[in-house]
Amino acid sequence: MKSRSVLWLLLIGLLSFAASSAMANSSSIVNFSNRVCSLAGHATASPEEILKLRPAFDCGTGKFTNKTDMLWLVADIGNLHDNMAEPVMRFRAARQGAVTLHTIYPDGSTQTNRYDQAAMTENWRSPYAVALPLVGRNGQFPETVLISAENPWDPSNWHDIELVDAEYDLALHEQGELVSMLVTGFLLTPLLLSFLFFIMMRQRFVFYHSLIAVAFLVNHICWSGQIFDLFPAATLVDRSWIAFMALAVLAYAGCMLIRSLCNPNLLGEWGAFSLKCMAWTTLITTTIIVIFADQLSLTGSLVFHVVYGIMALTAVGNLLRCAVKGDRLALLQLMGLSVGVAIAMSRIIRALGWIDHLPIFDFGFYFAILIEIFAVSLIVGYRALQVRRERDDALLVRQGLEDMAYTDELTGLPNRRAFSKVFSELCAHDEKRDKVWALGIADIDHFKKVNDRYGHDVGDRVLARVAAIMSGQCRRGDYLARLGGEEFVLLISARTEEGIARLAQRLVDSCAAGNFDDTGHAVGQVTISMGLHFLENTHEADLETIFRIADKALYEAKTSGRNQFIFAKPTKPMLVAA
Repeated sequence: MKSRSVLWLLLIGLLSFAASSAMANSSSIVNFSNRVCSLAGHATASPEEILKLRPAFDCGTGKFTNKTDMLWLVADIGNLHDNMAEPVMRFRAARQGAVTLHTIYPDGSTQTNRYDQAAMTENWRSPYAVALPLVGRNGQFPETVLISAENPWDPSNWHDIELVDAEYDLALHEQGELVSMLVTGFLLTPLLLSFLFFIMMRQRFVFYHSLIAVAFLVNHICWSGQIFDLFPAATLVDRSWIAFMALAVLAYAGCMLIRSLCNPNLLGEWGAFSLKCMAWTTLITTTIIVIFADQLSLTGSLVFHVVYGIMALTAVGNLLRCAVKGDRLALLQLMGLSVGVAIAMSRIIRALGWIDHLPIFDFGFYFAILIEIFAVSLIVGYRALQVRRERDDALLVRQGLEDMAYTDELTGLPNRRAFSKVFSELCAHDEKRDKVWALGIADIDHFKKVNDRYGHDVGDRVLARVAAIMSGQCRRGDYLARLGGEEFVLLISARTEEGIARLAQRLVDSCAAGNFDDTGHAVGQVTISMGLHFLENTHEADLETIFRIADKALYEAKTSGRNQFIFAKPTKPMLVAA
């Protein structure tokens, strides 16, 4: 219930943010990017000199695509701010140098304000803008603004210039911060869960999901401006390169996660190679662009968006191909990533100048983040359960193989290998000397005659029947195994040597009195002989030596009449109840 309440709170915050933005009229916010014209270069010219070049300004669709070390922007805002008590100018912030705002008033007077990185950071507005005040003079506000942006890395961000009433600007900022913090809180949940999954499972795909969660969180903190609250010394340049590197990690981990989760047979070698190639291409390209951003400027922005566009298409294409072929995990990933990919592609297309910026892309980014990260979290959780089931099945198979390796197929008893293991474990423990231990070797008397007279099938049934009779007489803690042929080995214990003797006599008598009618032939009475040896010092015992001693006692039992047991080295006379 608690998580559901938080989810409703987040949805209400997002809807109120979007609704307040959508319902804003001309009295609170006005986009005047269609009035803006641009001029590239002239870095050393004064505002007055630039205004004389007004006819040279570009007012067409390509006005924000010129590579330059200085971008001049001019716009006649006229009376757009007449209904605003205190207008401010908002623009999308990107990696660039200082911005100088030169305002011209109706009476011909001018005012110039230069804003460096620190000043623009102070005027940051969540989720994506910088707001600079339009200072009034003599009861008048500017009618023309001239802006100079030094070393603009991506001039296309200037597509979005607005006049906003200061009060409404702060309201949007507060709403943006609230929603951003809620989103951050939600992003922490899959991050913690993914790390927990990774610690428990140590699967590569869980590691990639952890990287995605971290990258999403870091990018969101940068994109929403929370970085300035967490690190007061951070600048817009810091925000930019950290966000770019977070996107690079996100792209890399996303491609590798798709590669890990898709069915390898359906994905194919080419699909796996293309995803791995784009993962490393986006990571390396972004790193180069971040390091050499000042030298690359607009070229870096263009390369960045082109590479990410190809990467997104590669990821979606492989997911779509696998989903069509019946890969359920690919279909789930495609559904979860669809909103995020759509938002990302809209930004890429806008950055390339193919479409105008729409606020819905920014508001939709919040929804895309949540849908994508939680969808992928569910997919990873589903895959984690699959891996767990596969591990359990493999464990059962391995356990079955071990059982086969340590079990006699005919009698169902442990075999010689299993007995050796149990005996080694017994010897490894320093047993308390409150029990007497003995090893016995039992052999079916005249078993060769049974095989020769009735056949091996009947002989096998006799073996199985003797094994069942002896097992029924053994107590908890006793261990019975088949050595091979008609021989059995026992590891038995009792409080006294007389107790060992009574158990041995019971085993011999039970076999002699056993019913073997279920063998299919009247084989008559079946008896066993047994030789036993006391284990005086189990933690120093040698199994082969003990086998030889017990086997010698068995031989004595055979030669002295069979259907009996004999101790190899009795420490005192055995009193056996009749």
